This record gives sequence, C-alpha cells and structure tokens, in this order.
Amino acid sequence: MQLTTIYLVRHGSTAWNEQPRFRGLANIPLSDKGQRQAAGLCELLRNKPLAAVYSSPLLRAIQTAEILASAHTLKVSVEPDLRSVDYGRWEGKTEQEAKASDPELYGSFLDAIETVRFPDGESMEELRVRAFAALVRIAREHPGSEVAVVTHQVVTRVLLCAVLGADSHPYWQIGQDTACLNVIEHDGGFRLKLVNVVPGVWPAA
Repeated sequence: MQLTTIYLVRHGSTAWNEQPRFRGLANIPLSDKGQRQAAGLCELLRNKPLAAVYSSPLLRAIQTAEILASAHTLKVSVEPDLRSVDYGRWEGKTEQEAKASDPELYGSFLDAIETVRFPDGESMEELRVRAFAALVRIAREHPGSEVAVVTHQVVTRVLLCAVLGADSHPYWQIGQDTACLNVIEHDGGFRLKLVNVVPGVWPAA
C-alpha cells in the first residue's frame, strides 16, 4: 500500500485559549496571535506537496486551514467528524467553574478522561470513534499523498492515542500547543513520526 503522510494540526490561538475556557463547539475566531501562528504553520508547510487540506467545521479551525491552503491553491474540505468535543454545560466555563459545578466528574476528567461523558454533552469514546473514522477515511482517500488535517487539541490528543493503539488514558501526557503540528504516516496501518512541532523548531532532517 502506498504511503500517505498526514500533517495533523491543532488550530491557532483564540481569546478562549489565552484566557482558558472550555471551548468545545463554540464558534470562536482566531485571535491576532492565532493568525500569526497559522501564518507560521503556512511557512512550515509551504514546500510540502499537499494534495488536500481538511478542517473541522468550527471557525478557528477553518481559518487556520484556509491560511495553510492558500499557499497551495487548495480549497478547504470540511469534515464534520473533526469537530471538537461537545462539552455540554461545561462549554464556556473555566476549569475552576467546571470543578465547582461538577466536582466528581471533574476529578474523572483529570484522572480517567477516557471514561468521561460531559454533562448534556458527548463522551470521550464517542469523540474517539468519530474522529478516528474520519482520519482513516482521509488516509484511504489519498494514498501516496501528503495532506493536512486541522482540528482541535482534544481531537489531536485523542487521535494520537488511537494511532498508538491506546485508549485515551495517556491523553494528559501528550503536549499539544496552539498551532502545533503532528506527523502521521499510513500505509495500511498508522505510524506516529512527530509530535507537537511548532514553527521555528522544525527538527532537522
């Protein structure tokens, strides 16, 4: 099977990243900082022969993807299953507010995130199933090509766990800065090549 390279990208920063809140399905735009970060990613991938750029349907991801796609005269393909997790009643809350409203669930969020269903929202297992299915579809649709996939921190962490054959238990051990890039290969199975690369620190070949 031909080798597909997937550049899995976390979107650039937003106001809710800079004053941390649970973002979920909130349709927040990139901040000025996030725009600059996306431009840096664009330069990082400018010389890569991208065949396609996929994005979550949420604005912060689409704006990041559009900046990446602009250097390759590509249109962004929106993939609904790459959307962020539905935090339900936690959306828009700070961590302190979520802990105060649901202390037991917040404890599980920190200690056993793979077991969590957010109040009036989605479970982490539901997120893992839909997001990994999207990643498999994208890989199979582009054999022998290089593609960019722009999504969200919670999705990138869950996908990296899935690529490694793990449940989401190692979730908190995977660093994912805003506008970071992860490199995954697929040739019938997945291999993880690079994690949490940001513009300016791309490793030497």
